[in-house]
Order: sequence, then structure tokens, then C-alpha cells
Amino acid sequence: MGIGNGSVPMGKARKFLSREQALISELKEALGEARTLEDVYEALSQALLTLCEADHLAVGCANPDGTAGLQWKTNTVQPLLKNYADWVQDDFVFQSTLVHPNQVLSDVQMLRGKPLSETESFRRSQGAGLKLKRVLASLLFTEEKELKGGIAMYRESAQPFSLRAQWFLQQIIPYITRTVARLQEFYALRFERDLLKAIAMGSSPVLVLNSLGRKVADTGPAIPLLERWFAPHELSDGVPREWMERVMALSRFDVAVDPRLESLTLERGAERMDVTFSQSSVIWGGRKLWQVRMHERAHWLRPDWKAKLTAQELRVADCLHEGLANKEIAPRVGCSVETVKVHIKSIFEKTRTHSRAEFVAKGRRS
Repeated sequence: MGIGNGSVPMGKARKFLSREQALISELKEALGEARTLEDVYEALSQALLTLCEADHLAVGCANPDGTAGLQWKTNTVQPLLKNYADWVQDDFVFQSTLVHPNQVLSDVQMLRGKPLSETESFRRSQGAGLKLKRVLASLLFTEEKELKGGIAMYRESAQPFSLRAQWFLQQIIPYITRTVARLQEFYALRFERDLLKAIAMGSSPVLVLNSLGRKVADTGPAIPLLERWFAPHELSDGVPREWMERVMALSRFDVAVDPRLESLTLERGAERMDVTFSQSSVIWGGRKLWQVRMHERAHWLRPDWKAKLTAQELRVADCLHEGLANKEIAPRVGCSVETVKVHIKSIFEKTRTHSRAEFVAKGRRS
């Protein structure tokens, strides 16, 4: 991919290259000092928009969890890219540059004769109130083939980007890649710190899930707790499959979310667990994470007494704890009033108590 043509005098070509190389050196120094994606954008925007005669620039950083899509910094095409993770698989720019890592491609090379107007990218551009007709872009990969970011320039004119613009952007791709890779490491460390800070608030076990319901992090007691409440086939990477579906439903933008999905109560015999689903302030992959907090309500009865009672006696004991009369207990536990009396007598004998009040008072978990 060259610059100029046979009609350009040699002296002018050398002067042109000298000017380009000086600008590359300036950009290399500016990128080396960048500490945020905003710094990278500012370092590149003035030079690239002017030199490449572009109307818009966007610089992206790969999502920390490895999911498809990028988190973009742009001052002008944010309406198109703000929910990029939702439609990245339909973006011809992403799909084309994914096959040619670190190589700058023009829309002509990407589309290969397919009309721009037939693409999802064009449709979304129109819907966002933009008039994008040309693009020059590259995805940024490390030598280990890890996606770190991307860069895209857009024109509203039908005039294609020049070979000069494509050549120049190609020369600085290695520097942009190294800078974005360094930033991603920093963002990952900051993300981990913020995430740990977020889930540390409160003593309840917590799962942190992404918008697909997949586990991003958990507090130590969360997984053993779930393994006690759910069978192995009900879990996926330690997360109840039903909870994954619930989080995906809560994360949808296109429908009104039923607020009842934000909490549930599980019951197993006399044990209960309250579960709440709430959005975290931490963003991962361009979407807010979900915190799933679990509060297991221990049975009111002291463990040593609970271990002595049969399942039916335990149900009767719970009714005594609620202060129910024998005739109210009978339909609750599914037996006759006379059988209730037999159960109560057995409970008193096993716990060496003599009355309902004594049983409840001495039996409460301390």
C-alpha cells in the first residue's frame, strides 16, 4: 500500500514522507504519555481528522470479560456506538477487520461490492441521525492474538478515503495497539478494585453476574451455599440456570421489566433464603453488572433440638412457634387434631419441656 504515484516528483515525495514521519514521531510520544482512553482519543483526533480528511473518529478498548464488542471513546458518533455490544455481530466493520488483525481496511475492501445501504451498520447510522458513507478501520491485537481495541474513522462524503490516509493510519497502528493494551491492563485492575469494593458492602453472600447471567465474581460463601440449595444439574458454573435467565430478562432494553423479577424467596422445609437482584454501579463490557445477594434465614429452632425431631414434628414445632392452636395446626400439617396432640407430646419428651411456652422460649436459636 504505497503513497503518491508516478507523476509525483521525487523531491515532493521525500518532503511528503518527511512530514508524515515527523507527525508519527509526535503521535508516538503523545500515546506514550496517555493514561486514559480519552487521552488516546485527544492525541489522535486532531492529526487524524485533518490529515485523513475524516469527519469522525472513534477509539475503542476491548471489554474486560472478553465478550464481543468494544467500549468506544468518540465525541461525535456515540449515538451509533453506545450499545455496540448488542449489535457488534451484525457490524460489517467488526466482522471484516476481525479476519485481518492490525490491518487497516477501507469500506470498499470490507464490503467487496455489497451496497452499504444493505448493512445493519448503515441502518443504525441512519437511525442515530448520522450520515456515514465511508469508513477506515482496524482492530488491534497483541502478538498473542488477544483483542485489545479498535480504531475507526468515518466520512460523510461519498468520496473514498485516500491511499495516503490508509497508509498513514497503518503506520501508527502498532503504537496505538501497545497503548490500548497498556490501558486495558490498568482498567482491569481498577475494575477488580471497584468490583471488590462493591460486593464487600454487606455481609450476605454475593454473586456478581454480567448481563448474560454469567458469573464474574463471588464472595467465598456464595458457591457452597448454592450447592446446598441446588442440584448440580440446576447450576451452570455455580449459578442457578433460572437465575441466569432472570438476569437476562432484567437486562433487556426492549421491554418493560417486571419488578417482581428483582427478588425471590426460596423455601426448603423450614429453611428459607431471600434473594435480591440489583444493578451494580460497576460497568463490564459496556453494561452494568448485577449483584445477586443471598440471605439465608436460619431456622428459629436451636440445631440440637431440630436434629431430634422428625420432619412432621418439625412442622408442628413451627406451628407452635407461630402460636397456633391444635385445630389450626391440624390442616396445616395434614393430620387430625388427635395426631397433633401425639406429635406435641413427643416433642415435649424429646426436648424435656412441659409446655408450649417453655418449648418456644428455650428452643429459640441463640
